[in-house]
Amino acid sequence: MALHHKAPRPVSSGTERDWRRTRKASFMSDVDTAMAQAHTAAQARKASTPANKGKGQASPARRAAFNDAVQRKANTIVPTLEDVRLLTPTHEQISAICRAFAIDEVHFDSMVATARDITRMEITLMADALVSDFNGEKNYRALEMHMQRIVGSRVSSAYGQANFYETKRQAAKDLSNSFSNADREEDRMGIDGGANRAAQARQFAATLGVKAFALLAVAEGAVAEYDAYFGTPWKPYTRDNARTLDQQVAAAQSDALGI
Repeated sequence: MALHHKAPRPVSSGTERDWRRTRKASFMSDVDTAMAQAHTAAQARKASTPANKGKGQASPARRAAFNDAVQRKANTIVPTLEDVRLLTPTHEQISAICRAFAIDEVHFDSMVATARDITRMEITLMADALVSDFNGEKNYRALEMHMQRIVGSRVSSAYGQANFYETKRQAAKDLSNSFSNADREEDRMGIDGGANRAAQARQFAATLGVKAFALLAVAEGAVAEYDAYFGTPWKPYTRDNARTLDQQVAAAQSDALGI
């Protein structure tokens, strides 16, 4: 049986190419439009979810927490060496504590000397990196500010320990005074025959007092070496002190220039 072939459509090659390009361009345009609409809808759905509502804007609670943190920072105590001395046991008190609780005494003067040596070594090591030359003159400002913070950290450490000691000392005092009650529970021996609560509190406070005394010696040595090297009394680093240092440098430069 003979097969009959259908004759091809008589279309010129140029017309066929133009028709295909037009169809392709129209199809790509439709695809781009659909993708853009889908992206816009997805973004709208994402923004409407509870987790993303108001994103980028701080809530009232978060703003209040931030302001509270700023206020706490502004009110933070920057301790001085005198603050540490006021909270730390004196030489006479620490001697009495060590005798009463059988604790080895701290060699205060030796610790001060050691702290001075360590501070001097750090100054020497950092001088090469932090001391700069300006028109033939040595500029110690960066070194001074660095050591001001380093010494401040030792003073702050001693203050923290001294403050902890004072808190526990007061707690031990309250427990020890309560034995005047009829029950006198705090002054009785423990069930296992060990020390009672009041005795334990006194022992704990005593050990803290010795530690505070030792850290005071470290702070004393660091401050003394700072004063001796830079020729100015150490002060806690604050923004106000930083401006004061700037003013001192400006005054020294103006004096050198004769202005």
